[in-house]
Amino acid sequence: MDKKSNGFTLIELIVVMGILGIVAAVAVSRLIGFKSKAKDGVCTANQKTVERMYSAYLLENDMDYSDSIFNQFLVENFDEICPAGGVISCEDGKVKCSVHDSESEGEEDEESGAEVPWL
Repeated sequence: MDKKSNGFTLIELIVVMGILGIVAAVAVSRLIGFKSKAKDGVCTANQKTVERMYSAYLLENDMDYSDSIFNQFLVENFDEICPAGGVISCEDGKVKCSVHDSESEGEEDEESGAEVPWL
């Protein structure tokens, strides 16, 4: 027992690397979901901004809602609204996205009482 230890054994290193691998796998799987939620949030915020600016544009120019006027307004004022590449349209004064429209309606109800997710 007089032998002095100068480092870690191979078993200790393998166990630590296994634990770090499991922690990394859990963290990566959780972060993947946050990226899609961030895109949804950006699209929703951009839709609200476009909706307000389009309403102001129509009031300023004394016009009614029209698909052709809306499309021209988008081309002149915005490059990208939906980060996921959704098609933006306007129905009855509400700006909608082809990708996030059906998902965002259900999330608004959940967000009012939703808690912060735990890792």
